[in-house]
Amino acid sequence: MKSNSTLVSKLLPVILACVVAITGIAWYIFGNAKETAIPFSSIEKTIQAQNGKPVTLEEKRNGAIYLTTEDGKYVSNVPPNSQMIDKLIEKYNVQYSYSANSRYSPWIMGSLVAMAVAAGLFLHKKTKGGIGAAKMKHSISTARPLPSITLNDVGGLQEEMKEEILQTLSILKEPERSEKLGIKPPKGVLLYGPPGTGKTLLAQAITKELNANFFSTSGSAFNEMFIGVGAARIRSLFQAARKQKPAVIFIDEVDALAGKRKQHGGEEGEKTLTELLVQLDGGHDNDGILFIAATNRKDMLDEAFLRPGRIDFSFQVPLPDTKGRREIISIHAKGKQMAPDVLASLDGLAESTSGFSGAEISSLFETASRRALRGGQDMINKEDMDYAIDRTILGTSSRMLNDQETKRRVAIHESGHALIASLTKPGSVRKATIIPRGEALGYVAPIQKELHLSTTSELLDQVKMILAGGVAERMYLGEHSVGVGGDVQQAKHLLEQMVDTGMLQDGFTLSFNKADKELRMQELFQEAIVQTETLIDTHREQYEALVEALLKQETLEGSEVEEIVNQTSFLQPEELVLA
Repeated sequence: MKSNSTLVSKLLPVILACVVAITGIAWYIFGNAKETAIPFSSIEKTIQAQNGKPVTLEEKRNGAIYLTTEDGKYVSNVPPNSQMIDKLIEKYNVQYSYSANSRYSPWIMGSLVAMAVAAGLFLHKKTKGGIGAAKMKHSISTARPLPSITLNDVGGLQEEMKEEILQTLSILKEPERSEKLGIKPPKGVLLYGPPGTGKTLLAQAITKELNANFFSTSGSAFNEMFIGVGAARIRSLFQAARKQKPAVIFIDEVDALAGKRKQHGGEEGEKTLTELLVQLDGGHDNDGILFIAATNRKDMLDEAFLRPGRIDFSFQVPLPDTKGRREIISIHAKGKQMAPDVLASLDGLAESTSGFSGAEISSLFETASRRALRGGQDMINKEDMDYAIDRTILGTSSRMLNDQETKRRVAIHESGHALIASLTKPGSVRKATIIPRGEALGYVAPIQKELHLSTTSELLDQVKMILAGGVAERMYLGEHSVGVGGDVQQAKHLLEQMVDTGMLQDGFTLSFNKADKELRMQELFQEAIVQTETLIDTHREQYEALVEALLKQETLEGSEVEEIVNQTSFLQPEELVLA
């Protein structure tokens, strides 16, 4: 590579000198070969003066004509629509030619080609293999400002994981003490888990705790079509880090760089990975350098990359549990003006956001803050938080139900879900509404609980709650609508899961053929339908009160649903006619 650069640097001045010389010679030749300008009316007289000797007549696209005789060269211009040229060709000994190009075009094109070659060689010398490669290489190998995030700013981490991270930091902060105990500092750490769980934040916090120079990039930054560019960037990154110890090298989405190699290999990406493996554990002095990689897909990583000596610790960063979500909520609630009822409900918010990542919780608070700002409020209200949760889960509300018949059907449907959910699992309803959001015309939002081992009765109750909307439509309107399509698919999935795992009412029984499996699923389905109809029929007064409340208010909070379902006496609602 070095010899090639030297050769280019020697040839470049010679090529530039040749371009200048060729341009000068062309300019001199054509500058001295001047033609005599004559009017077009004198062209025939000039040809006659040759007494039959051959002359050359060249016509250009712009109307210029060049006449060459023994006496000299002449130039003139053909008047528009003139037939004189054809008559001259027929009458005299004229060798005629027509050209669409300028007389200087070959010289101009030659000069441009030479200049392009010189420019290409110059860029090749500067970029060493590709336009923009040097700029990218420089950005990758440049340390970024020290992050301001500390471990206290990263919530939702499990206690065991926190302890292991602190142990790792102790080894790196106290190398002499660690050496006395025979502990070698780790070379690499892998953070893996679902998107939005804080892997990048954790890498920044570790860098801050170590007070190290931070080199951050992504796995895709090393993928190039130019041969050797990716490997050169890897070398440049590690060389820069070795000059600025202590340093942390963080590569996000490392699966784009360190994916499993194919059997036959030979691709450019695999050469880049090989260079990374060599830099991590190939006899290089990496003391004072910590390599951190993050990915959502650990299963895609190459085994040679994951082995100890390159990756010494692998930390799974899962979705936070209730305690972790409460920590994240506390972090994002700092500095925000909130109504007293919102502050009092933060524990409930942590419970109702099961399955949310740290990034989604952050987005939830940002959405609530924007809504409060648009509403001209000085603080975030409970309605803003509810709106943010619904928008995060279901999307935006884009329309209203203006058709009264459709509105009533949706109220009957959602009241069925709300009643059965409240009866089979009290306190599980966060909200019931008939305001469309996303693709749903209405919905009952549950209070999500942590994952646990569901029993047969719990799964059957869940199936009843899912089917209750369609059952209520059939009981009160005579038939159900296409709105039950999503409910049916959910119920079918749960029923199939119950049969596959032997979770049946008559004991632990497995089905090993398709016919038996379908028969047992049908039996469970019919049982759920019958039980749902019975529950609605025996709680008809509460159900009808829910329907009327939804039609009047459009949205009911979970506490309002519970109050209606648990009351023993009601005002007579508008009559609902059974089909």
